[in-house]
Amino acid sequence: MLAELIKMISRFKLSIRNLYRTCSNLISFYILLLCLLLICGDIEPNPGPERTHEYSEKTLSIFHCNIRSLRNKLNYIADIIEDYDVVFFTETHLDSNITDYDISIMGFEAPVRKDRNSHGGGIIMYFKNYVHIIRRQDLEHDEIESMWFELKTKLRSILININYRSERQSTVYFWQYFDQMLKNALDENNCIICLGDLNKNFMSDLPSNIRDIIFINGLINIIDKATHFDTRTSSSSLLDPILVTDSIPVLDKDTIPIDRGISDHDGTYVTIDCGFSKSRTYIRSIWDYKRGDYDLMKQKVLNTNWEILISDASDVHVAATNFTNTFINIASACIPTREVTIRCDDKVCHKLHSCSMFEELKKSEKSLEFMI
Repeated sequence: MLAELIKMISRFKLSIRNLYRTCSNLISFYILLLCLLLICGDIEPNPGPERTHEYSEKTLSIFHCNIRSLRNKLNYIADIIEDYDVVFFTETHLDSNITDYDISIMGFEAPVRKDRNSHGGGIIMYFKNYVHIIRRQDLEHDEIESMWFELKTKLRSILININYRSERQSTVYFWQYFDQMLKNALDENNCIICLGDLNKNFMSDLPSNIRDIIFINGLINIIDKATHFDTRTSSSSLLDPILVTDSIPVLDKDTIPIDRGISDHDGTYVTIDCGFSKSRTYIRSIWDYKRGDYDLMKQKVLNTNWEILISDASDVHVAATNFTNTFINIASACIPTREVTIRCDDKVCHKLHSCSMFEELKKSEKSLEFMI
């Protein structure tokens, strides 16, 4: 009996020894495998979420800031812009003595520049290597500091415009040139984003000529916070709007705080959905000129005291507003509207935006007789 018990214990010890040897060999194998994988150099020991090329084509973030001299602020801005795909800076204060290498930022391709001189002005654009973007100099105007780019996504292209208007530049001429550029761009593409420092406070009432240019070209400002902070007067203003056409699917937009020792401007950004749906549509209300009652319209125009509307105004902008509102009210009473479905690819949208009511009226034979 004792001999049998000793024999069983010996077998148990042998089984334990074999099991230990097997486990030891298995653990050694796993350790060896892990070492080999790490030696390969392409395995991350603690992988986290990665932004893939597929993801970058679904959303894209565009950043802008008036940097007030770029050269000595690269370390600061590199941390600010690392999560953005396309980055613009205005007032770069660069000249030909500064090479692209001198102002290169890790993670971004070689910048695209439009320098003025080392004392003022200048625009620059950085972009990630997976972004398909080219400069469109054919859309630019020589008289203003502006650059145009064409961003290509899976389904379509987007035109991006960056501007810097100094306080010394004529407001009238700048906006005339800006209007010309927009109309040229809209002739080929109704997906447009405009950024930059325009040195015009968008938090106050804009002059009527600027409002008209923005409205007629189908742009809206999506930034509603101050972007410029004057330390001398403790005042703030919105000088850096982001203007987009309504065909741009905005997912997010905001301002980014910037150290006041770096710039007196905050940054702005917009995140857009690049995975446009081919079937995306929306409803727009349009004038139905063919059904207009132009006899009634003529009578209402004759019965309106236009002289009082203009003479009682405090300035030319108020007079223009009074005239426009009165004329639109008359038109609304005499020309019916109807709702139509617009596809993003249709050019109807930006053609309607690029034409004023007067231009549309001239297209109608009846309105021609009326105007004569």
